[in-house]
Amino acid sequence: MRIIAIIPARGGSKRLQKKNIFPIWGRPMISWAISAAHQSELIDETWVTTEDPEIAAIAKEWGARIHNRDPKLAEDHIYKMEAIRSCYQHIEHHYSADVVISLQANSPQITAPVLDSAIQCFLKNNRNELISVDKNLMQNAAFRIMRPWYVYQRDLSTKTGVYVCDVVDVHTREDVKFIEESYNDRNS
Repeated sequence: MRIIAIIPARGGSKRLQKKNIFPIWGRPMISWAISAAHQSELIDETWVTTEDPEIAAIAKEWGARIHNRDPKLAEDHIYKMEAIRSCYQHIEHHYSADVVISLQANSPQITAPVLDSAIQCFLKNNRNELISVDKNLMQNAAFRIMRPWYVYQRDLSTKTGVYVCDVVDVHTREDVKFIEESYNDRNS
């Protein structure tokens, strides 16, 4: 079984400039997601899709493979799944995957054990899609695990499950401050 993680990381964040590489706990934010995917016992490859050369260089430094995203797919009105689809189409030219994970660059609290547990839940329950939610069962966007054909899904999802992982989706300096003050380090 081949499982790949795709991290969308555009350079044009508005609320927090360079959000995806903004420092948190002494490292670029995206490095936490890349490290979690690399430390996973189930994820085979980690890709970052970006149009930004600085993000690409940092992601590569942390061990991710790079998909050079068309700049048109990094505009404000573009949905994240369009970038994921474009990256997966590139990957599909070389091999197919059994599971695709959209992993957020701006959820630095994500860990390999959480990802592995969520993947196991997804497989055990034979879902088409599994999305992360917080303790109040509200989607937190940390990850979306899906069958490869769901990368192309444009209609209502079916056989979808949720996985509770209480992580902060960082969009502002206040979010960064909250995480750094609430958790002394990533392992707190």
